[in-house]
Amino acid sequence: LVIMLVDALRNDFVFGNSSAMAYTQERLRSGDALGYTAKALAPTVTMPRIKALMTGTVPNFLDAVLNIAESDTSSSLKFHDNLLWQLKNQGKTINMFGDDTWLRLFPDVFSKTDGTSSFFVTDTVEVDANVTRHVKPELERDGWDVTIFHYLGLDHIGHLAGPDSPLMKPKQEEMDHVVRTVHEIVTRQDAQRQIEDPNAKPTLFVLLGDHAMNEIGNHGGNSQLETSTVFVFMGQGIRGQPIADKGKNALSALLAKEVPQINLVPTLALLFGVPIPKNNLGLPLADLIRGYPDEERLWLLQLAAHQIYGVIQANDGDTSELDIEDVVSSYASSKVPVDCDEKHGSVSESLKCEYTRALAAHRRFVDSEAARTAELAAVAEREYYRFMEHANSHLSQAFSGYDLGAMSTGIAIFAVAVLLLFGLLQSYSSGNGGIASFRAKEVRVSLPSILLLVTYLISVLSSSLIEEEHQFWYQWVQTMFLLRLVTSATFSAGFRTFVQMCLFRIVRAWNQTGQKWTGEIDIRHYLNNSHVKLMWGLVIVSFVFFGACAGWVHKSALVAESTMVTQQRKSLFMRGTTPDSI
Repeated sequence: LVIMLVDALRNDFVFGNSSAMAYTQERLRSGDALGYTAKALAPTVTMPRIKALMTGTVPNFLDAVLNIAESDTSSSLKFHDNLLWQLKNQGKTINMFGDDTWLRLFPDVFSKTDGTSSFFVTDTVEVDANVTRHVKPELERDGWDVTIFHYLGLDHIGHLAGPDSPLMKPKQEEMDHVVRTVHEIVTRQDAQRQIEDPNAKPTLFVLLGDHAMNEIGNHGGNSQLETSTVFVFMGQGIRGQPIADKGKNALSALLAKEVPQINLVPTLALLFGVPIPKNNLGLPLADLIRGYPDEERLWLLQLAAHQIYGVIQANDGDTSELDIEDVVSSYASSKVPVDCDEKHGSVSESLKCEYTRALAAHRRFVDSEAARTAELAAVAEREYYRFMEHANSHLSQAFSGYDLGAMSTGIAIFAVAVLLLFGLLQSYSSGNGGIASFRAKEVRVSLPSILLLVTYLISVLSSSLIEEEHQFWYQWVQTMFLLRLVTSATFSAGFRTFVQMCLFRIVRAWNQTGQKWTGEIDIRHYLNNSHVKLMWGLVIVSFVFFGACAGWVHKSALVAESTMVTQQRKSLFMRGTTPDSI
C-alpha cells in the first residue's frame, strides 16, 4: 500500500479543465484508475483530517487548536483504534516521509521516518524535495508493506499566493511526476512478483488530499471549495470506466462524484484483511469491492455492517445483540420485518430492523438456487448499504451533536444581560435613542434595536452564519439607513442618507470577504485585471483626499482650542482675575 497525501489537494486540481496533472488524468481516462471527490468535514485542517482518514470518525473542533501545537501529545492516537495500528498489529512494516503530524499522531508505529514541519509556509520547494528524495530508494528497497508520502508545498503556495498563483501549475506538474514515478515503480514490482509467484497480490496506490482550499488559498471552514478534495486509486486490480471523450471536460463528472472521506478506512481495512477500527462510521467504497465474487463481497459487507452495528450498541444501551441464528429462524418463519420506519420505534430500533433485513437478504442469497444468485446478491448488497448509510447519518449527528438545551439557556442569559446593559447605559443618558429608555419609572424600548438583537441571537445558532457574520451587519446597516431615509424631515437630510447608502454599497462590493463568497468577482478584481491605471489613480486620489481631510480636521481642532483658550482668558479678565494669580 502506497499513500501519497498532497496537502490541500482540491478536486479541480486533479479533475478540472485547468489541471496540470496530465499523467493522472490520462490514467483516469483510460480506466486504469478510479477517481472520487472526497468530502471532508470541518474543521478542514490537517490533524483532524488525518485522524478521520485513519479512524473513520467525525473530527473534533479541539483538534483545530491542537493542529498548531507542535509539542502537543494529547492528540495522539496511540490508545485509539486506527487503521495503521491494525496494519502494524498484523506484522506490516510501515514507513512515513513528510508532514511530522503523522509522527505525533501515531508514535511507535513507523519503522522509517523523515518528518518535515508544516509551519514554514514560505518554503514551497525544499519541504517537498525532502520527501521526493525518498520515493525511489524506499520503494525499490525490499522489506516494506505500507509507505506514506505527505507533501506540503501545494498547501504552502495556497497560503502564500492563492490557488491562482503562477507557482501552482508547476507544483501540480511536480506532484504529477511523483505520481508517475510511484505508479511505474509499483507496476514494475507487481509484474516481477507475479512472475515469481502467480498468487502474489498487487500493490494499491492511493493519491488523496486531507482537505482543500478556498479561492484565496485558506482552509479550516466548511465551504464547498475547502471540503472538496480527492481520492484516486491506482493498481493492477483497479479498473475504472474508460472515457472515450479526450476533451477538457472529460473528467468533469468526477467533480460531482462525491463520497465521504471517512469511507477510506473500511475500504482499506477490508481490502487488506485487517479489522475495521471499532469507532469507524464510514462505508466501503462499492467500486473497489465490486470485483470480488458475490459470496466474498457480501461477506465483506457483513463485516462492515457488523462493525457499525457495534458502534450503535456501544452508544445505545437499549440496543440488543443480534443473534444470527434468530435472524435465520425469523427468515425461515417469514418473520423478517418489512417496514423499518422510525415512527414505529426509536432510531436505534429502526437501525436494528434494517440490519436484520440485510442479514435475512444475505441468508436468502446463500440458500438460493444458482439461477437467482446474482439478483439476490444485488438485493442483499442494497440492504447492507441502506443500513450502513442510515447508521452513518444517525451516528454522525450523535457524535457531533450539542446540548441544545444548555445552548438555549446560555443564549437567553446573554440576551437578558445585553438588555440590562443597554438599559443601564440609557438610564444615564438624557437622549431618547438606544435600546431602552428609563423615564419617570417607565421603560420604553426601541423596536428596531430589539429586532437587531433578536436576529443576531438567532444568527449565532448557525456556524455558516457565524462565518459570514459581516453579511448580517451589512444587511442591518442598510436597513437602518433605509429607516432613516423614510423618516427624514427634510429633502436634504434624506438625500444625504441616500448618498450614504450608495457609498456603503460601493464599499461592500469593493472587496469580497468571508468564506463562501470570497471568490466572487468584486470591484478590486475588476480594477486589478482590467483598469490598473484607474485603480492607482483612485488610490492616489484617496490618499490626497483623506490627507486633506485629516489636515482640515487638525486645523479645525487647533482653531477650536485657540478660541476656547481666548474665551477663558476673556472670562477671567472680566472677573478681575489674572492667569498668574490662578
